[in-house]
Amino acid sequence: MARLIALAGLPGVGKSSIARHLAGRSGAMWLRIDSMDQAIWASGTAPGDLFDWTYRAAQAIAADNLALGQDIVADCVNDCHAARDGWEAAARRGAAEIIWLEIVCSDLAEHRRRIETRSSDVAGLKLPDWHAVAARAYDDWNRDRLVIDTAHRSLDACVDEVLVRLSR
Repeated sequence: MARLIALAGLPGVGKSSIARHLAGRSGAMWLRIDSMDQAIWASGTAPGDLFDWTYRAAQAIAADNLALGQDIVADCVNDCHAARDGWEAAARRGAAEIIWLEIVCSDLAEHRRRIETRSSDVAGLKLPDWHAVAARAYDDWNRDRLVIDTAHRSLDACVDEVLVRLSR
């Protein structure tokens, strides 16, 4: 059975780094919302707010590939129940198991430092500042998830933890 590994967490906690390495080490397909958003905005015809358009497109692509037996790593904030419900529906359509990984950085000073010093590897993508991240709404969880805390930990240690927990 294919697996949809859906990441969630605020910007700057390490989602994309973990997703990239997890996909590389597991052979899963990496669906990165930031890359998709920027590609759409680069057309010059898209509005500034894409609402849920990119999530819906990514979820459709995920469902198609899950149905083929391809594992997916979905890399996005998933800050609201509607977004999370969309990934659950994609897993059902693809007859796949869904595993939620919430990525957090429990040290607020470290999280802020990351936000204020990072750069994007997606050409043209405008990253949110600390104020935008700190003020962002983030729905409580109403489903099972694995929580990975990246504070003061190496990327390899975090990905190793994910792989161990996924193998259980």
